[in-house]
Amino acid sequence: MYVKTLLSTSIISLLFSGCALLKPNYSDEQMHSYLFDKFDSDEDGIITKAEYMDFIDERFAKMDTDRDGTITKEDLYNSRFYTFLPELAEAVFRDSDLDDDGLITKDEMIKAEEIRFKQMDVNGDGQLSRDEFVVNDMSEFKESK
Repeated sequence: MYVKTLLSTSIISLLFSGCALLKPNYSDEQMHSYLFDKFDSDEDGIITKAEYMDFIDERFAKMDTDRDGTITKEDLYNSRFYTFLPELAEAVFRDSDLDDDGLITKDEMIKAEEIRFKQMDVNGDGQLSRDEFVVNDMSEFKESK
């Protein structure tokens, strides 16, 4: 019995450590470049507001894992976004829950991301260069809503 318990514990530990190995470990620069390229759908080196909002629509659909039109914490935890970028996913959830009710509607996310886009668009030209595109924990974002 003791051997079975020890063996089971060892196998579970290996599975969890193996899962951690599956998660890519990107530098901040690599992640910034990867995300910029995801938003820049026409690959012209600029993210237009339309490209940005199209990506947000796609992200909302992917994060709404139960397809009920809202994103709950459970949806967040079940999303690929959370699997690979938990800190950023938590910040997006926090900053998109404009009424602090514990869930995000599509309207809330769109409104929050429009604010975020405007904040990043330093020169006000309606598009984001690589230098303007900021990927961080968005800790100051919520305060400026």
